Amino acid sequence: MNTYVEKLKQVLKGRVVVYIDAANLERSVQDMWVNPKDIPDSLKHMESGLLRWNVDYQKFNTFFKSSGDCQKVSFYSAAFNTESHTKFLYFLKKSLKFKLETKPLKEYQDHTPELPHRKANFDVEIAVDATFSLDNFDTFILFSGDCDFEYLAKFLRGQGKIVIAFSRSGHVAKELPPACTHYFDIADFREEILKVNPRKQRT
Repeated sequence: MNTYVEKLKQVLKGRVVVYIDAANLERSVQDMWVNPKDIPDSLKHMESGLLRWNVDYQKFNTFFKSSGDCQKVSFYSAAFNTESHTKFLYFLKKSLKFKLETKPLKEYQDHTPELPHRKANFDVEIAVDATFSLDNFDTFILFSGDCDFEYLAKFLRGQGKIVIAFSRSGHVAKELPPACTHYFDIADFREEILKVNPRKQRT
């Protein structure tokens, strides 16, 4: 029995919404070390260093929908406009019923063409959407470790909301966990919401 899952279920109150800062979540997950004991049988022939964690959004959706009264999952992501990413977003929207918010990547000129600096921040969008939805939830779950959400977390708690943040050690600003009602490490929920995949080999 996963004690972290049990604790999460105990602290969820009333109507639950989940907000995903996709870039922040996926970056932190991909940096996680793959313990050999977590490698599925189908990948046992591969070394741990050739594998990485990814979010399994089907499992993610099932887990949160079965853990409480989950009203909505909002997914904030850059639009990469590739065929594979377009299909991925379509799957989230049509199959999993996620609420999508996307915008183009901004490319900055402070890096090389080989290592471009691209960003698509959603701090403002998440904060505004959460604020305008105050009457529609009791528990706010945020997948991000960004320090900019400290103010939002404090505001929501001041409105009587339960605020729960999920992130990873090394990817969470020190200001965020104390601002929230509860904080959880994604690594403790890897069986519930993640999967192990081979790393893509650079050509």
